[in-house]
Amino acid sequence: MKLSQRHTKKIKWTTRMAFSSLGILIIALLINEFREPLFGIKKGYAPHNFGFNFTFFLPSMAIAIGLGFAVIGRTIKHWKTWTNLNKKLVLIGLSIPSIGILTLVIIKMFSL
Repeated sequence: MKLSQRHTKKIKWTTRMAFSSLGILIIALLINEFREPLFGIKKGYAPHNFGFNFTFFLPSMAIAIGLGFAVIGRTIKHWKTWTNLNKKLVLIGLSIPSIGILTLVIIKMFSL
């Protein structure tokens, strides 16, 4: 069954969102890990870490998580319309790392 042009555009847009979610997540985690050589922010120094987290890390993580939820929601919404199972699984697979990190952070916050 051939998809309409509207559904093809939705799949392309959802694919871009999935790759953006994963890309933003990877970039944010890499910059967070190497923030001392990049910006001179030492781990353990509270004022600089607080400012860095609220100006860069938290907004980028929120965007990655939002895109991840949007991709999963759109994929589930169009599950019957989009016929390529591999494409659907790839979209969900690209979105899961950001949601998994959110879940781990929430578990870690409540377990301490």
